[in-house]
Amino acid sequence: MFIHVGLILLILVSITYAAAVLRKIEGDVVQHQRDMRTLEEEHHQLEVACNTLGELLSQVGDELASAQAEVMRLSDEKAQQEAALAALEEAPKQRLFLVDRSTLTQAKLWEVTILNGGAGNGPGVPVATSMEWAAGRTYLIAGATDRDARYRAEPRFPSGQGYRIAKIERFRRA
Repeated sequence: MFIHVGLILLILVSITYAAAVLRKIEGDVVQHQRDMRTLEEEHHQLEVACNTLGELLSQVGDELASAQAEVMRLSDEKAQQEAALAALEEAPKQRLFLVDRSTLTQAKLWEVTILNGGAGNGPGVPVATSMEWAAGRTYLIAGATDRDARYRAEPRFPSGQGYRIAKIERFRRA
């Protein structure tokens, strides 16, 4: 009988222990399922974040490519502008010659362009001077009208010596 009672007690303790182990296993399974759901949610969030970052990366790549193209265009434009500036700086300047300072305050100023193809062809005359006369020198001459400016220029540059008045314009430079 002690053996029967001992066996029954042993069976009851075993059942109780088995029930406790099963409850523990059941709790572990529930915890594992919760962890798996959390892990799946985090995995989904990471996938969304990766996709978003991929899209942003492609947008930034496109913007970077367009910015680099713009930089290249601007650097080419800068090089062209610098070349144009260098060409302008190398080009001969148009000089203005002043005939009479005393009349400058009395009337309007006129730019009178005077040509002389034969001037400066003699020995010892620089080629630049000869070319300048052939292209025309611009003189500032005071006068009320363009006719007055022509009238004042003709005695200084007689046509008998090869001078010719090419054009007369109002002086507008600042």
